[in-house]
Amino acid sequence: MPRRQMVVPGTGGVLYQTAAGARAATIFELLTRANAAKTLRCEYGPDLEALEPLRNPLTARGYMTVAYEPFGHAFPKWEFFDYDWRLDIRYSGKRLAEHLQAQASLGDRWRLVAHSQGGLVVLAAARLLGAKEMGRLVQSVCFVGVPFFGTVNALLALLEGTFFNKSIPKEVVRTWPAIYQMLPRWSVTREKPNRPELLAEGAWMKARLLPARDAPVDLAQHIDRGMLARARALYQATETGYFEPLRELDFIRIIQGNNIETPFRLPQFPSTQEVVQVNGDSLVPDEFTRDNLPSWVQDEATIRRLPSAEHSLLCSDSNVFGLCL
Repeated sequence: MPRRQMVVPGTGGVLYQTAAGARAATIFELLTRANAAKTLRCEYGPDLEALEPLRNPLTARGYMTVAYEPFGHAFPKWEFFDYDWRLDIRYSGKRLAEHLQAQASLGDRWRLVAHSQGGLVVLAAARLLGAKEMGRLVQSVCFVGVPFFGTVNALLALLEGTFFNKSIPKEVVRTWPAIYQMLPRWSVTREKPNRPELLAEGAWMKARLLPARDAPVDLAQHIDRGMLARARALYQATETGYFEPLRELDFIRIIQGNNIETPFRLPQFPSTQEVVQVNGDSLVPDEFTRDNLPSWVQDEATIRRLPSAEHSLLCSDSNVFGLCL
C-alpha cells in the first residue's frame, strides 16, 4: 500500500473560509473584515463534555504556506489536517481520530508530523483511540515544537491579546478554549514548579481577572470561567498516562529549538513587565519540556534539540524538515 504522510499544523497555521465560501484567510486577515470580532468569537454552552461549539461561521481549510513550505512541495506528497485551532483541543483530537479511522483501508499506516498545538491534537486523538488502535493506524509521530506542558505565550494572549507579536482584541481571544488549554502547567510566579496555579480560579480572582460567581462577565476585563473549566478538564484527562497511547508506534521523534529567548515566568502576574526568559524556540521552553517528559519517552524517543527558526517557522527550517523525513 502507498505510504501516507500528514502534517497536523499548529496554532495559527490553519486558514479559514467563511460560510459564504470566501477564500481561505489567516486570522489576521479576518480581523480586517466587517463584524470580525463576532465572526472570530467561539460560543460554547455550560456542558464541558459538549466539545463542538454552539455556532461557528468559519471552516478550517488550507494552511500557512510560508510556515510549512518544505512539506507543501515535498514528494511523496504530504497531506494536511484542517482543524479549527481555536476550538477545544479534545474536539480537534476527536476529529483527527475519526479521520484516521475513516482512511484506514486506503493506504499504509500514517507517518505524522505534528507542529505546536498539532501535537496536542495528536495526543488527544491517541487517547480516544487507545494504544493498540493508534498503533494500527499510525506508524510514527514527529513532534515539532510541541508545548506538551503549556506555554506562557498562551497566558500572554489571554492577558494582552498578543498573538504571534500581533494584536487581537482580548474579548475575542478569551473565548477560544484552546488558548486556555495551553496555559502553563507549572507555576509562573514561584521559583520551583508546582501545580498549575493558572488553572485554578483563585489565581485569576486574586488578579481581579475573574468576576464573582453571580456577577456579569465583561471579557474586555475578565477571562471566561467556562473556558478555564475546559482547560482543567483537559489537564485532568492528561495528568497521568499522557503519552501512554503512543507506546505501540514504531518510533517517536521530538524536535525542539533551544536557541531563542522564550517566556517562562511572570513573577509579578498579572503584570507582564518582568517576564523571565529561558532558552527555547520563542514559545516552548526547551530544557523544562525535555526534563518533564516521562522517563520511557526520554529513553525510547529520538529527541533532538537544536538551533533553529523561531516557533511559528520551525517547519520551514531545512534542518528541522530533514529530521521529519
